[in-house]
Amino acid sequence: MANFKVWFITGTSSGFGKALTLEVLSRGHKVIASARNASKLKDLKKAGADTLSLDVTLPLDKLKILAEEAHSRYGRIDYLINNAGYRQVGGLEELTPEETQAQFATNVFGTLNVTRSILPYMRAKRSGVIANFSSIGAWRGTPAVGIYEASKWAVSGITETLYLELAEFNIKVCSIEPGYFRSNFLSSGHKSLHVKHISDYDGTAVRRTEERVERTNQNQPGDPAKGAKVIVDVLTGATGKEIPLRLALGADAYRIIRGKCEETIKGLDEWKEITSSTDVDAK
Repeated sequence: MANFKVWFITGTSSGFGKALTLEVLSRGHKVIASARNASKLKDLKKAGADTLSLDVTLPLDKLKILAEEAHSRYGRIDYLINNAGYRQVGGLEELTPEETQAQFATNVFGTLNVTRSILPYMRAKRSGVIANFSSIGAWRGTPAVGIYEASKWAVSGITETLYLELAEFNIKVCSIEPGYFRSNFLSSGHKSLHVKHISDYDGTAVRRTEERVERTNQNQPGDPAKGAKVIVDVLTGATGKEIPLRLALGADAYRIIRGKCEETIKGLDEWKEITSSTDVDAK
């Protein structure tokens, strides 16, 4: 395939990262698949991917060295998919500052720094596509996963800013906001349970959510392979539409996001008179 594109994808050892890598490879493109431990990517390497050990929490100077190595393999990077992440579980009071920092270090600062490492190559050729994995959690607050959802609110906000800042460089930016997909994202290797336990929260919404997460694992409605196909279609323009700022994935995502928008508009309308009463009086 003479006109192949080069994709750089983080967090490819499982879930969406792995599904995306396989989908992109099936279309004849090149993939530089990364994970903290590249030895876990042997099956992707066998399928045709280049592999790279990359921990998104590394300092920026080290990430830039790895980005240079990745870029040198094909002389360009056309697509950057920031997929690496995990879910911290626990009530906000229970979570330690260290657990909170670690959540943001991977989900937010990792996304930012990998992007900072790759952007110079995209700016130089005045083209590229960046997709950051956010979540339906970026649209709501939920007991027991508030820190995770806060990190995804941040990712969506950063993505919206990048969308505006990079438009003049012809770099497209998209926030991917999936609902629940049947992967191992809710399994022990992809979530961290709070170390501190406050018994007063037993029997409350915090514990009920923790229990619901356990029940939901491997019973999610979304199919990662179908999701990966849609993502690649959207990012490559195969849908015939412009790449959107936000791409919701899954019927549950559509329902939750639409409901949140309607609830927000209703609240604005109910409080319009009071909200609008604070402007300086006209002279």
